[in-house]
Amino acid sequence: MADPDCTILIIDDEKINVAVFSAQLKDVAGTILAAYSGEEALAIIAEQLPDLILLDIMMPGMNGFEVASKLKGNTATSNIPIIIVSALNDRDSCMQALACGAEEFLTKPVQKAELLMRVRNLLKLKKYQDFLAAQSARLEMQVAADNLRLSEVQEQLFQSEKLASVGQLAAGIAHEINNPIGFVKSNFGRLRSYVDDFQETLNRYEAIESMLPPDSEALRNLQAYKAKCDLRFIRKDIQDLLAQSQDGIARVEKIVLDLKNFARSGSNSTWDVANLNNCLDSALTIANNEIKYRADIVRDLAVIPDIECIPAQIAQVFLNLLVNAAQAIGDPAERGTVTLRSGCRGEKLVWVEIADKGCGMTPEQLKRIFDPFYTTKAVGVGMGLGLSISHGIVARHGGSIEVQSTPGQGSSFCVVLPVHRELSAAAPPG
Repeated sequence: MADPDCTILIIDDEKINVAVFSAQLKDVAGTILAAYSGEEALAIIAEQLPDLILLDIMMPGMNGFEVASKLKGNTATSNIPIIIVSALNDRDSCMQALACGAEEFLTKPVQKAELLMRVRNLLKLKKYQDFLAAQSARLEMQVAADNLRLSEVQEQLFQSEKLASVGQLAAGIAHEINNPIGFVKSNFGRLRSYVDDFQETLNRYEAIESMLPPDSEALRNLQAYKAKCDLRFIRKDIQDLLAQSQDGIARVEKIVLDLKNFARSGSNSTWDVANLNNCLDSALTIANNEIKYRADIVRDLAVIPDIECIPAQIAQVFLNLLVNAAQAIGDPAERGTVTLRSGCRGEKLVWVEIADKGCGMTPEQLKRIFDPFYTTKAVGVGMGLGLSISHGIVARHGGSIEVQSTPGQGSSFCVVLPVHRELSAAAPPG
């Protein structure tokens, strides 16, 4: 019974031969095609690949040897079995046919039984070869996919280890800074008290100064000295210096606190309750050196509830997005802005947005930004895994990353996360 999916192409310049072969093979193939020259055969094959070819040698124009060589030299047609059928019965012709890549050589006239046996055997062999090729292709795709996943896992482990190392370093720095800043803060409080006492003492001296005779030598000397050292300016400026110093101490304390929070989140991968605004502040402290020379930070953070998450992984997401935002600014001479926003969507979702006024992305780039190893950065700047890893982390938390971008105007990445862990899509424990 003929295989309806099987196609055989007969190439012969004699129509009677084509008719005979077609009749003999009608019980084998569902479709039989005919070509009366090598050129016509190649045109047919370009449109439809046959499963087997019967090929004559002696034809006008391109002969059978040339057709066979051309087909076997093309990757798309090299696996099509060819039976050369010729009136030539010498050994040299047979050897040349086999040298051109033909699987069989038959001499006319061909017995029907022999032809059918040869055709069926080659078709069966081709079917096995096609099956093995398909299995091999699937295996290669599976290996490639496994290698890609392995690379992602390795990169994520590397990023996690790097984050933990940064956390340990941050904890050490925070501890080293915390002690001296504690002394400075304590001493500064006493210094302000002393300055207040000195100011009050001066006020009282000035009250007594008004009691001195106007023509007194002591009064003239005192007024001359006050003018020389500009005592009025000093009394005003000392208050400004104290206020600025106190503000500086508060900023150092804030940095130390952010370092401690970052160190605490980066030291483990367990679920905990955290506030995304605090996570963002901590990540910003770490990424500040990357940002401060390129962009100004604009804050528009709302009061948001704490959420259940893995703080170390969320910190990694924010770090990746902040660094990307800074790098999107491009030329540091063209200083840009990075805007941080946060808010709630009902009672179940919170979001943090990181938007830059950088180079932006095209719609084609947007479609691929979460693909592993895809990057729009210059060679050597990044591996193209940061956004892929961030997308995976947020997805495992049951959230999403929403992206908007316009070339030349900038990009916005909005991380949306559920407040409660039970809303996450079967998120793993770590």
